[in-house]
Amino acid sequence: MGKLKTFSGTLLLIFAILADIANSAQISPTSLITFQNREQLDNEGKVWLGWEFDNETDLILFEMEVETTGYVGLGISPSSSMAGADIFIAGVFDNGTSYGMDCIGIGFTRPKPDLHADWVLDGAIEAVGKTFLKFSRLINTCNDEDYPIGVDTTRLIWAYGDTDDIAYHTMARRGAKAVNLIGTPIPDLDLEGLSKWEMTVDVEMPSLDTTYWCSYHKGPVLVTKHHVVGFDALLDNIAALAHTHHFILKNCYLPRNHNETLDEVFGPYTVDAGYDGGHCYDPESTIPPLEQYCSQDLFVWAKGGKIMTFPANVGYPLGEGENAGKQLYYMLEIHYDNPDEVAGLKFKTGVQFYYTDEIRQQDAGLLAVGHMTNPILTIPPNVDDFVLMGQCDPSCTEWGIKPEEGVTIFNALLHAHISGRKLKLRHFRGAVELPWIDYDDHYDFDYQQNKPIPGTQLLPRDRLIYECTYSSKWTDNTAVVGGMSSREEMCITFLWYYPRQDMTQCFSQTPFAVHTADFGITRVHDEDAKGGPQMFIDEPAYMAGQYRYTISLFNNWTESFVEQYQYNHRYLPHEGSCVQEDGQYLIVDETSYPEGMIKYVPKDVCEPGSEPTTVTQPETTQSPTTQSPTTQSPTSLTPPQTAPTQPQTTMTQQQTTPTQASTTVTLPTSTEPQGGVASGIATAKIGSMVAILTYIVL
Repeated sequence: MGKLKTFSGTLLLIFAILADIANSAQISPTSLITFQNREQLDNEGKVWLGWEFDNETDLILFEMEVETTGYVGLGISPSSSMAGADIFIAGVFDNGTSYGMDCIGIGFTRPKPDLHADWVLDGAIEAVGKTFLKFSRLINTCNDEDYPIGVDTTRLIWAYGDTDDIAYHTMARRGAKAVNLIGTPIPDLDLEGLSKWEMTVDVEMPSLDTTYWCSYHKGPVLVTKHHVVGFDALLDNIAALAHTHHFILKNCYLPRNHNETLDEVFGPYTVDAGYDGGHCYDPESTIPPLEQYCSQDLFVWAKGGKIMTFPANVGYPLGEGENAGKQLYYMLEIHYDNPDEVAGLKFKTGVQFYYTDEIRQQDAGLLAVGHMTNPILTIPPNVDDFVLMGQCDPSCTEWGIKPEEGVTIFNALLHAHISGRKLKLRHFRGAVELPWIDYDDHYDFDYQQNKPIPGTQLLPRDRLIYECTYSSKWTDNTAVVGGMSSREEMCITFLWYYPRQDMTQCFSQTPFAVHTADFGITRVHDEDAKGGPQMFIDEPAYMAGQYRYTISLFNNWTESFVEQYQYNHRYLPHEGSCVQEDGQYLIVDETSYPEGMIKYVPKDVCEPGSEPTTVTQPETTQSPTTQSPTTQSPTSLTPPQTAPTQPQTTMTQQQTTPTQASTTVTLPTSTEPQGGVASGIATAKIGSMVAILTYIVL
């Protein structure tokens, strides 16, 4: 308890003015929030939070404004619920004295006091029906009952009462919100004087669980070079926010030897021409398969995302070189998420970018890294903390990054679907692991950001490994399979960097023959479908059917099998590929964690004198043992060499749409890993869904 604290004469004067005008005008909900970082926590604008991180003191300073004269609570929660939450409750009594309490959530009841009080009330005041609080906390209090705050996602819970009696707040006066409390701030962007270009589609969402909708759009015609300096989503109502899982804006190009122009190929099928698009990769489409010409990602927005702006010295180039004065075309690939299969719902979804003729110093590029999206990415039923990874091999960074000084990564979007729990992008130079480029130990599917990060240098021959940790506990004892639906899974990160290079994709996966041998699958085929081919199991007969459903019928989902299966997919060699925007690609026969890996260990602020360190130890000391005949233990317990043992070949690939309704592949019966070129060819034969050189984004 304490007396009312005075912030400043200016602040009290503001409150006096607000009190005078309260009966004649609506007060802005952010009128007293002074910090640059701010979030509306509720849907009605009654609860606002501002914050600022002091890097020198490791303190986070908060401002909170709530439309109530009762108590106000803010908590940091591992699960967006009361249980285990680190909670601060404060307010102002009727007599003008303020109060603040550090508490611990113990479930759906009044939280208990935390005897080690780490939340500090710096000021509290009530006026015109609102409570305004200033308070602070260390990002890591070294108290086991407090919640450390990192640069990853923080889940906040909030509540308020209509009185100062700490009692149940009702459903209407509570909520949860995911935010990034600390980290590199979003670069400021003055929109005045910038040009803006919008690309939207206004259609009725199909009454399907998952729809990928592709529409085509004209871009601005620019006779001189310009720079894009910011991107933002255009979602016109609550329905658009609820059902737009993500979208990708893609550049569209024709092969150099194509006998038609961009105008001839795309002109009749743009939104500007009256064509609102259709299902992506639809074998029954009545228009040409234009998706094959639009494979280069330009901007990715995912659920919960905000505006993305570039650093002051960086922009994405438009209207340069042979593109000067030409009409360019873009594809907008939208993932509509409609699990209840609602019909008749129409809304607008799209993107806008801001551009300028004031050229900046650096041209930006976008690189996608991770695991290929296909059935090889299979998560067993009823597991927690199940880790899969995809990587960009040193051969690819050597091939795709030309400057000896490398490139600088300045923004990252870490992506998975609803089974994702933790994401981490690791960075190796030789066998030594450098500080993680980005991570999220509290991944929230509904809060995915193009997040600014400190500039990180990526050199030729560096290795990137993107690890995704999953839980399938929510699936009612069924496996989760890689795919396009939000209830399927992905493991992809998108990295903005400068200077721009030609490489746009860098992926890996367990060889297809190794994956099928784990489950005793000996014969499969694929069938064309909206959104891309679907894989079907033919043999063994007890698992016959569409893979995404029938893999759960596997008869050996034992703990020992799952342990071995995770080891095989994480630590045994992957096959990899990297692709340039002109269609050239590099195949990597074998890639894995570096031999003799020296791990990065972050600084532990709770250990005096601790600094970031490396430790020389493998992440796993031995392969688990498992029961035959479903799989065999690997013959070596040591991760393979960094560089592939066979030379890589650079080729040019023109993407095409499959013309056959289905393709059948009979697989080898051996359970030994099938690496090298042979497994890559076998994989490619079962269609673009699992081809080594293709992937389905997001």
